[in-house]
Amino acid sequence: MSSNEAPPPNPILSAYETFRNETPLVTRYMITINAVSWVVGFFVDPSLALNCIPFFTILKFEVYRILTSPLVCQSVLSLVFAYISFVDHGKRLEFSMGSTAFAYLMMVLAAVTNVTFLVVCFTLNGLSGEPAYLYMQSSGIWIILFGLISIECCKAPAGSKRRLFFCDVPTIYYPLGLLGLFSLFGGFQLAYTISVGVGYAYGYGHLDFLKMDARFKRWEDTVLSNFVQRDGWIAGSAATGSDAWNNTGSSGFSMFQRTPSGAAASGGLAAPGPATAPPEAAKPAGFPKGAGRTLGGPSRRAPSADKRAAMLEAVAKRSAAGDDNV
Repeated sequence: MSSNEAPPPNPILSAYETFRNETPLVTRYMITINAVSWVVGFFVDPSLALNCIPFFTILKFEVYRILTSPLVCQSVLSLVFAYISFVDHGKRLEFSMGSTAFAYLMMVLAAVTNVTFLVVCFTLNGLSGEPAYLYMQSSGIWIILFGLISIECCKAPAGSKRRLFFCDVPTIYYPLGLLGLFSLFGGFQLAYTISVGVGYAYGYGHLDFLKMDARFKRWEDTVLSNFVQRDGWIAGSAATGSDAWNNTGSSGFSMFQRTPSGAAASGGLAAPGPATAPPEAAKPAGFPKGAGRTLGGPSRRAPSADKRAAMLEAVAKRSAAGDDNV
């Protein structure tokens, strides 16, 4: 390699720069924090301090765990699936809703899911007297992602279907199918089940009293003003609505296929917009224009210039010969 040639780009750095440039702020922060927590887990266990555990959350008054538990990633498999599904899904939602509305929606899903989880655990403990219920854990980004998927499926057109790996299932039952698949391979998770139920409740409007869309603009002008200036922040006024599902390129494979749906900047997902017409097929290049020839018919091609000149010369000679004879 010549000394004047630039060194080849670092593929890891290039991949990170692409991820940073194409992913809006809240989605990027969420997946980055999960990756950092997984790396930190090699040295200390962040789940002991951040997971939603009934004994510590309520009896030790560590209520912050209600909001911090989705930030914990305890396995590389969970991180891989989170990147595959959450980045692409979260990117489209954040572009369509705005960063403030998307962050608030995730916070609502995490809070309602974990509060319900605490109530169920203490109820089971009171009924059975089994202390193990007080040490059950709710954590991971999937307690948010299951809720997001359920909300979107509630807004899908009636009768639509989605592909779950190798089979098509009705869209409304898709979150339950995905939950069953997770339970089959990873065991039953109470928090995931509650998250699906919270997503259905939010999607059908039973949690509308938690929406605070009127305050988003004021939050961006005050407490969130520092974040608004950062690269990747999507202000509420710049949210693209349903266009985000058409204009945002997919970052890769997604384990679930979506039904295109819009999301207004209102702290919730909007009903799917009208189906867009398929793009016009590319028109074939036009054929050359000219006299041409009808298949099976006589030629219409005009004589060339040389032949025309020879014909005129022959006519002239014949005319001259006729004059001489006269």
